[in-house]
Amino acid sequence: MQNRRGILSTNVISTSNRMVDISVIIVTYNQRKTIARTLDSILAQKTDASFEIVIGDDCSSDGTDKICRDYAVRFPGIVVYVRREKNIGVVRNYYDCIARSNGRLLADCAGDDYWTDSFKLQKQFEFLTTHPDVTMVATDFLCRDEATGVLSRHPAAHAPGGVKIFERGDLLAPVLSQKRLLHLCSALYRKDVLQQKIKEFPDIFVNPRFTAEDQQIVLAMSDEGRVALLPDITLHYSVGQASVSHPKTFAQRFLYSLSANLQTRILQQHFNVSDEDMKEHYSSVLNHLAAMFFRTRNPEFRREFISFARTLPVRLPLKGRIYKGLSAFEPVWRLSIHIIPQIHGRLK
Repeated sequence: MQNRRGILSTNVISTSNRMVDISVIIVTYNQRKTIARTLDSILAQKTDASFEIVIGDDCSSDGTDKICRDYAVRFPGIVVYVRREKNIGVVRNYYDCIARSNGRLLADCAGDDYWTDSFKLQKQFEFLTTHPDVTMVATDFLCRDEATGVLSRHPAAHAPGGVKIFERGDLLAPVLSQKRLLHLCSALYRKDVLQQKIKEFPDIFVNPRFTAEDQQIVLAMSDEGRVALLPDITLHYSVGQASVSHPKTFAQRFLYSLSANLQTRILQQHFNVSDEDMKEHYSSVLNHLAAMFFRTRNPEFRREFISFARTLPVRLPLKGRIYKGLSAFEPVWRLSIHIIPQIHGRLK
């Protein structure tokens, strides 16, 4: 249930009514092992800007809540802890936290990621203050394998070299087609720009079909102004573990990927990105979805895959056609599961 301000009814452990320069949004769910690291990296920021941390805990059951409560008690007026009475999903959780925030600028850091530069906010705050036409400033980042600690570069996160400025609209096609990744957990952006966009197009942001909260924000910032990318590495993005965006089972991976690409298609059409710019991406997506549904041996997933494929501006690629054909008859589907590795290898 929502109140008149559009804020979800929930259990707010601590509050803050003071106006601040920056609100840092953290959405978390069952991240007991990493949430303190995230919070410590934010509290370590050295900046002239005043800031608060708004935590949206999506009904964690592993003890994450105890850690968050402890930080709210130790840092009153800075850490705002919102405990969901039931799981509402990352998208609704995120935007509700924004609705509760008091900052004129917004940053975010997921509960399993952390900032590595104690001057991150200061650098970005100064940049946005001196560049009023810039709607968002992001930074470089690295992926960190949680099991091994090994750092690596994301293939779509190209090292900027120096300060890079993207003109208005320049990021729309590259972000949607996943040729360019600007990580929102590395960014600082203007709240008033986002609020206006949400007011005009609410379904583009909080949509029950959407699985991600960040893609539409990066697109909105690019649609409304210039976006800057600083060369400083300020974020370690956790990989190598199961999460909302990296589920374990083939069924979970299929459903997440299907929803994510339904979101991409809706956003593509909203932001008027051409089908031509998206063809390569959609061909890759169809092969991935076909491989996922095939491994589940779920007829309903097959029907959903075929239905989605028909909405895209590309022909089903060879690998996808083979998976679709082999799954047309259940006995063939069951037997061919065992030769998946050979099929996959030959079609690479």
